[in-house]
Amino acid sequence: MKQYRFKCYAAGLFFTSVVNAADDEKAVENFAQNLNQGLYSVERGDLGRGSKRYHITYEELDNGTAGVNIEETGARVQVGTASVSAG
Repeated sequence: MKQYRFKCYAAGLFFTSVVNAADDEKAVENFAQNLNQGLYSVERGDLGRGSKRYHITYEELDNGTAGVNIEETGARVQVGTASVSAG
């Protein structure tokens, strides 16, 4: 069983809900059930898109948190190549 966090921006509001499911497809179904049953949190916010546009995203959570590993890179790690080199 996996855990997913859904975020939805619609009608000038921000909805969020966490669901458990075996796969992505079932997670979407469970999110729809949560919306119908009122199992979500809501606050004002529209991502600057206005109240007539909507936006839905979801992410798979790892142990209840988003999968961000801060140990993958250290401080001052250079990424890519410099476009201009001095000296």
